[in-house]
Amino acid sequence: MLIFRGGNWPEHRSWCAATVLATVAATAWYVAEGLRSGQWTWPSGSSAPGFAFGVVGGLIIVFEMLLWVRKKYRVVRIGRAMHWMKAHIWLGLLTLPLMVLHSGFRWWDVPLSGALMMLFLVVIASGIWGLVLQQILPTVMLEELPAETIRSQIDYILGQYLAEARRIVRITCGKEGDLIGSAVDGPAGGREDQSFLVIGAVRTTGRVQGKVLQTAQVTPVPNSEPLLTFFDKHIVPFLEAKQISGRSLASAKRADALFRDLKTSLDPRTHPVVDSLADLCDQRRQFARQARLHGWLHGWLLVHLPVSVAMFVLMIIHVFYALRYF
Repeated sequence: MLIFRGGNWPEHRSWCAATVLATVAATAWYVAEGLRSGQWTWPSGSSAPGFAFGVVGGLIIVFEMLLWVRKKYRVVRIGRAMHWMKAHIWLGLLTLPLMVLHSGFRWWDVPLSGALMMLFLVVIASGIWGLVLQQILPTVMLEELPAETIRSQIDYILGQYLAEARRIVRITCGKEGDLIGSAVDGPAGGREDQSFLVIGAVRTTGRVQGKVLQTAQVTPVPNSEPLLTFFDKHIVPFLEAKQISGRSLASAKRADALFRDLKTSLDPRTHPVVDSLADLCDQRRQFARQARLHGWLHGWLLVHLPVSVAMFVLMIIHVFYALRYF
């Protein structure tokens, strides 16, 4: 959820102010309790403010866990998802001062309390980290990845691109006979005209980025064997690789140099094909970066969710023993 972008801050401002005021009020009550006897003593979790902070913080954590139920059962409309997320963020942040004050800054005295506090801090830290990533990465992906597509469709799209690239390379190199029996269906369901090159390429016009189709006639060009060799040696492994790091075309600078060298050994009539292949490799690099950023954008949940569940279970045990010996 974006907080400071897209005009969202006014909707979060009241939540932020309420969180700050609640923190100040809780701290003031805690300090007043500590000074009540005339000499400072650390109020414990069994003191009036400590107990109140524990109850309120615990109820907030129960609410925080209900977000998972709200997301899992979307057909049950209990409030807008946006309101749930805002409450999840700001109430979750409020639990940090509440739980620290509830512990009386002595959570390490009891192993159970210490373990619970450690899990709680991991949950808070991972949640803040995820929130920061959500403020940064979507903008980075929008600005730096004009070829961005649906994450789950990357492999399928690359397969289509590879088939199209293989077709035009073999036609250019006079190997169109190898394509017999492997016709590509066009939009109308018929065989696509193999005399035209059609590959998606990313272009920018002003501040608008998007994918356009390059269309150029493809005809056999004599002495184009270096193109086929380059394609099989560099491009095919690059497009098929699950991880492109370490590949010859993984670096944009090195790829540009390789494609320039390739052009010097080919007839100028093949250069549009080479340029299209270079664009295709650039899209592959963007897809790889997209997958990496996508992993960062959602990977924090692999820590946040399981640790939250463990913390919740431990909190229930903590409440049971605390009430038993209260």
